[in-house]
Amino acid sequence: MTIRYSLIIFAISILPGCKMPSADKYVDTVKPVINVDSSKYQIAEPLLLSAFEMRDDSIFKDGSIPVKWENAGFTDVKGFKLFLKQLQLWVRDNNKEELANVIRYPLKNVSSRLQLMQSYDAIFTKPVKLSFATINFSQIFRNSQGAMTESGLVWFRQLGDSFRIIAVNN
Repeated sequence: MTIRYSLIIFAISILPGCKMPSADKYVDTVKPVINVDSSKYQIAEPLLLSAFEMRDDSIFKDGSIPVKWENAGFTDVKGFKLFLKQLQLWVRDNNKEELANVIRYPLKNVSSRLQLMQSYDAIFTKPVKLSFATINFSQIFRNSQGAMTESGLVWFRQLGDSFRIIAVNN
């Protein structure tokens, strides 16, 4: 018991001499996880992907094994995840114009950009918006048809060098 008390007294006596660096010191040392090619994507706010968001799980929560990105038609996974980040901002801000630009038409019951703009609230319902807000970037379901939000409400594909919303199932 006396050794324990001696260690505690020793620890207490040296703690005031320890100087922890201020939190401000670390603010300047934060580096983005990836560089964003702003010529490829129109970025409204800084979009960064954390190391956690960039990794892909080898097994999903339900025990299934994800299809390889290439088998789902995606060759630019980082670009796709940045696209999803941008979509989250546009959906959050109800940016109909930008969302209308990244849809592959026709969608179910929507044949044109103008029609999407007119029926935006009927298409981007609360559950659809929530599916964007809750994307788990390390567990994006994908198969030969493309990738989808966790609930399957919205589907995406890579078409050439760009990404598109190909279905909204509301």
